[in-house]
Amino acid sequence: MVLSLTVAACAAPTPAAPATGVGEAPAAPPEGPAEVELTVWVQGNEVEHWRLDGPILAAEQVTDYKLKVTGIRDDAGWADYKKKFTLAAEAGEAPDIVLSGHEDVPVWANAGYIVEFTECKARYPEFDDVIESLWDSTMWQGKIWAVPQDTEARPMFFNKTKLQELGWSEEEIAALPDRIRTGDFTLDDLIATAKEAVEKGVVEPGYGYWHRPRKGGDFLQYYFSYGGRLYDPEQDKLVVVRDALEKWYAFQRRVVEEGITPANFIGTEWSIWHDTVSHGKALFWNGGIWQWADWAANYVKDLGGQEYLFSFVGYALQPSGVKGQPGGTLSHPLVYMITSEKASGKKNQDAACALLAKTTTPEINTLHAVGSTHLGILKSQANFPEYANDRLLSETLYMLDYNYYQPNHVMYGPYFDIVWDFMVKAENGEMSPSDAARGAVELLQTELGDVVIVE
Repeated sequence: MVLSLTVAACAAPTPAAPATGVGEAPAAPPEGPAEVELTVWVQGNEVEHWRLDGPILAAEQVTDYKLKVTGIRDDAGWADYKKKFTLAAEAGEAPDIVLSGHEDVPVWANAGYIVEFTECKARYPEFDDVIESLWDSTMWQGKIWAVPQDTEARPMFFNKTKLQELGWSEEEIAALPDRIRTGDFTLDDLIATAKEAVEKGVVEPGYGYWHRPRKGGDFLQYYFSYGGRLYDPEQDKLVVVRDALEKWYAFQRRVVEEGITPANFIGTEWSIWHDTVSHGKALFWNGGIWQWADWAANYVKDLGGQEYLFSFVGYALQPSGVKGQPGGTLSHPLVYMITSEKASGKKNQDAACALLAKTTTPEINTLHAVGSTHLGILKSQANFPEYANDRLLSETLYMLDYNYYQPNHVMYGPYFDIVWDFMVKAENGEMSPSDAARGAVELLQTELGDVVIVE
């Protein structure tokens, strides 16, 4: 379903000039900001409506131009959304601003659909407030191509009530996030704890650990947990680490063999997954902080919403697979990109830049962050009252100090497809982890050639 919104952000009409006397030259029309119509496309559900409403509201603050902003919020799947944009860009009918994942930067920049953002960034002081590390996610070939709109952490959630039933004290439960942060509590410990919970009847078999049920970059967190890396920026090449890949695949198979994750779990409906974890039926689960708002509004509202969730849900970084190595989290910033004249058929790039500057403020961004439980993108938000008073966002903000990104590389899509397909084979028992890792590396070398470094 596509939802459309239109808001005009216009200055008050200019009073009519007084009549001139006969023979007098007519008065010159008063100068004012140029009128510009801008279109913005975003992907988002009802909870994420500020991705579009933010720029619409921000247009009222732009003084360089008199803006009329129209937008489309598309809650179709990401694949359909990106395909619509690509087709529009090829036809020269793209919007002036498009929001998508940062991984689309190299593909769309290489195709000429978007313009470099460096000059825009230097033009407005609002962009100086963006957390410095987030600009890394917008880089391609050493240049900035976008501005972050939101980011997030993907915590390891845990059920405090179930840990109490296992005999954990309140102090031990409260210390778990820091133990994971420092590498004292690892993936091996998670498996052992979840297995104990199943054996003692604290959770049902298969409910000790639930990862996301569908394809997504979240799974790469375990590749990182075992020392993997994806990208070499100096050579602009993708990287696969054999040992880390095999250990990641072994982890995915082991959680099934140990009885803490159901067999053939991948492909489970999202609604089943959300209902299960939000109602406290699992001990550990891997999710994203943005899902918190969805659970509160759409799954446990009748039980108390956020207060119900806070009563039993804890959150920490993803545990390391190596004792003593800190935990981490994958962040996936969504970014606003300004389209090129070739893609949009218009020369509105400067006006689009002005609009994004006024969108990149604590007032506007916090509306989205709090409303959809996404981490903020600005340095000032840590002390911005509406953001600082949000318990979940405040307690997970530190995770940005331990985050990493998927690489901006034009061939990353095929790379991920390959490692994902073999991971599924390993988890489902169709191949051993070692055979799956070997097969993935061989196919990466065949399909991508010297684009991939094998370590």
